[in-house]
Amino acid sequence: MILEALLFSLQVADSVSAPRRAERDAAPARPARALVVVDAGHGGPDRGMSGTTSARRKIFEADITLAVAMKLRAALSARGIDVLMTRTTDTLIALRDRGKIANDAQATLFLSIHVNAANPRWRNPRTARGFETYFLSDAKTEDDRRVAEMENDADRFLAQDSEPGDPLALVLGDMLQNAYLRESSELASAVQTGMKPMHPSGNDRGVKQAGFAVLIAAHMPAALVEIGFGTNPSEATWLSSANGQQALADAIARSAEKYLADYARRGGAAIGGR
Repeated sequence: MILEALLFSLQVADSVSAPRRAERDAAPARPARALVVVDAGHGGPDRGMSGTTSARRKIFEADITLAVAMKLRAALSARGIDVLMTRTTDTLIALRDRGKIANDAQATLFLSIHVNAANPRWRNPRTARGFETYFLSDAKTEDDRRVAEMENDADRFLAQDSEPGDPLALVLGDMLQNAYLRESSELASAVQTGMKPMHPSGNDRGVKQAGFAVLIAAHMPAALVEIGFGTNPSEATWLSSANGQQALADAIARSAEKYLADYARRGGAAIGGR
């Protein structure tokens, strides 16, 4: 009798708790909050490209990328997106270490900010203008390769740390990034589309691909944004202005937010509580 009473009480308790378990099991899992790593290109002794504004003021890529990246952090945070910066001061970080920062943090996206420079062999190089966004793949044109070589040159400033790293690790990194090839292309397209309405040059140079070392190191959807030509005085003036930098940050943040929502629908990381 005691055993029967115990079994009966367990059945009653289970019948009461079953709906609660069903409700709990049916409730959608709380989505993970997106983490975007924002990488300000160059820094420290590596000033990147240089140009002059319309007022003949000298500008350097390292300063502009940091200013835009800091504003981008604020714009993303305002949208409920977590942000991790590869640098917040004027310092130099190895290209492979920038990606490692993102990998160690298990970031959702990696965005690297850069300023373009015209090929001096072009006709009227000072008039080159516009914006372009890259994802990691084989370069299709000689100029795409030139841009990648220009940005990959940063590690020469690292002195004792300038070795390229373990070749096997670089190959494996390339393979891991290839797994995100389609998503990186989608991310680059979203950013490029988002910049088009607000960029004063009006020159959409398109989504491109090349072998950027900083993108190889990031094992997640990743894009590198060339926000304009610092070698064009008019564009350099806008890129170095607070209004121009804020407009770029807002446009890239909106694009990242839209991409993350689409990425979540495709089964990637979502925006929400962490």
